[in-house]
Amino acid sequence: MEIKNFGDLPKNAKRYILLHTIGSPLMIGDYVVLVYLLLTGYKVISVGAVFTAINFIELLFPAILGRLYDTKISAKLAMSLIYFLEGLAYFFFYLVSGPGTWIFLVLGVFIMKFATVFYPIFPTYEHYVYPEEIREKAMLYHLMVPEYVQIVAFPIFGFLLTYIYPSVSAYRNTLLFISAGSFLMIVYIFYAIEDIRKEKIEKESFKFSIPKNFLSLFLIEDALIIAESMVPTITLTYFVMFILKQSFFVLMLLEVINSAVTIIGGHYLKSRERSKRTLLIGGVILFALVNVFYIIAAWQMSIVPVIVGIIVQTLGNLFWFPVHRTMLFNTIPEDKRGMFFGSMSTAFRVSTAAAPFVSVLLISLWVYLPFALAGALYFIAGLGYYILTKNSEKTF
Repeated sequence: MEIKNFGDLPKNAKRYILLHTIGSPLMIGDYVVLVYLLLTGYKVISVGAVFTAINFIELLFPAILGRLYDTKISAKLAMSLIYFLEGLAYFFFYLVSGPGTWIFLVLGVFIMKFATVFYPIFPTYEHYVYPEEIREKAMLYHLMVPEYVQIVAFPIFGFLLTYIYPSVSAYRNTLLFISAGSFLMIVYIFYAIEDIRKEKIEKESFKFSIPKNFLSLFLIEDALIIAESMVPTITLTYFVMFILKQSFFVLMLLEVINSAVTIIGGHYLKSRERSKRTLLIGGVILFALVNVFYIIAAWQMSIVPVIVGIIVQTLGNLFWFPVHRTMLFNTIPEDKRGMFFGSMSTAFRVSTAAAPFVSVLLISLWVYLPFALAGALYFIAGLGYYILTKNSEKTF
């Protein structure tokens, strides 16, 4: 099957990508809730502590649920639960009106984190809906297409909240809007998303060996996720708005830059063949380089290195994501994809459970620390790819 444009993808793959496209404006909620909490009197380290405490409570759920994705739990149900719980979480965030209403913050964070318990359904579904022979191209469109909506939606939100309605109550009302939008996403899921066809699984299939290269790819991805967790949304938002003293509109322009580079770079890459090894290692080197630009930004107190860093990071993701995810998917048996992704999610949660608190603590102690640690971890991951792909023909 030759894929020249988005329309050539299988119907169910297109509908799944459109799910993420329609829902992409809601992702601004990650920024809005953090800015709202900081504006209403919460300290960044307190918010990080709440997120971390609830991370520990919910460590094991993905592994328990993962096996059920293969046998019992409907993909529609799992995806609908994610949007329902996120809508409920944003409603509780809307009820927060300062440190005195901390119970709503705790409930909102708990429900938001509980929603992520069901996140392994996404890679499980991608394994099902993106056929192996076109998986890498499908992953590229998976990155690109939602950005066409974000590149318009994010600056509109940013402009409105910075220049037209720059009040704390406007951020609060935006949370209510995002809550309603999350609930509406359930309608699209039930209308457009096809369920995964369940295969009959025999008892002996619960015994399995770890596929070749899976463990190596898993460990590398774990290092990458730990590195990424050192500069989460909460830390980047705090860094840009409260250390560099930039507006919410500027924060949203960083997302616009990310969208533009994804779209332009994605169209360039989709029609060209490149060495997969070069893309993997090059992508991770770019991830490491991003943190150098963040350190320069902190040193110079300038937003310009952050802008360059966002461009470099987006290019790194374009190089790395389709190749790595395709390699990983190709090592996982179809009848155990839910179990694998659920177990991986649990392992990643264990690795990064304390990350929100650690990250904001580090940036509070010395602004350069989270970026330096993230850069070192990306370098280690790049070294892992270099070793794993030395014998390229046996790896890909």
